[in-house]
Amino acid sequence: MARVTYGALITELAGSIGGVTFHKNASGNIARLKPNMPMNASQQQTDQHNKLNSLIAIWPTLTLVQKTSWNNLAAAHPHINPFSVTKNLNGFQWFMSCNLNLLQVGEAVILTAPAYAPPAAPTAYVLFSEVTFLALHFSAPWNFTPNYLVLYVTPPIRQSSLKFKKATFFISSTHNYNAEYYNITALYIALFNLVWADVFNLADCTIIARAKIVQTGTGLSSPYTTSMIKFPV
Repeated sequence: MARVTYGALITELAGSIGGVTFHKNASGNIARLKPNMPMNASQQQTDQHNKLNSLIAIWPTLTLVQKTSWNNLAAAHPHINPFSVTKNLNGFQWFMSCNLNLLQVGEAVILTAPAYAPPAAPTAYVLFSEVTFLALHFSAPWNFTPNYLVLYVTPPIRQSSLKFKKATFFISSTHNYNAEYYNITALYIALFNLVWADVFNLADCTIIARAKIVQTGTGLSSPYTTSMIKFPV
């Protein structure tokens, strides 16, 4: 930090220049370096970066026939993202999309584009909670085998900052399931390092969950089915 003295030509500076911030406080006119706030990547972020890098390295090794299969998929079908927004991708982007989904659920990378037959979105569900648990409640037992249910959640969000498209975090993928309730309490508290009873007793708070289906062997995925729960329940 340094004290600044202005002259006849420059009488005041405010804001930042090249990492130096000028402002005025009780001590007078001050110049200080912006603090450097290092961001440590989470294990989840690190894992995702490693998956991206591995797929980027694989693409140049594909044969012309394999690359052509992805380019043909791209030419024939637009990509529909989890929010049901349609976008045209190239062959490389389709390769990345399908294979990132496969790696996320623990399946092997595919080198040739699959036939285009994406799965339907998950059956509607509600987030259901008591003081001891948080669960997805389906209207009836639902079996999505042989595909995967992939679930994303938000941390507890204050109502004042609630946005429907708030960033969600991957919490789990499950392959064999046939029940009305999918209890995610242990997964949730481990992901966000929380005590569930404390979350349950929070006032003016919301949790959003988004689920999609990832197709076994192809990596094609469905749009999200979304639900939210407000606290107090």
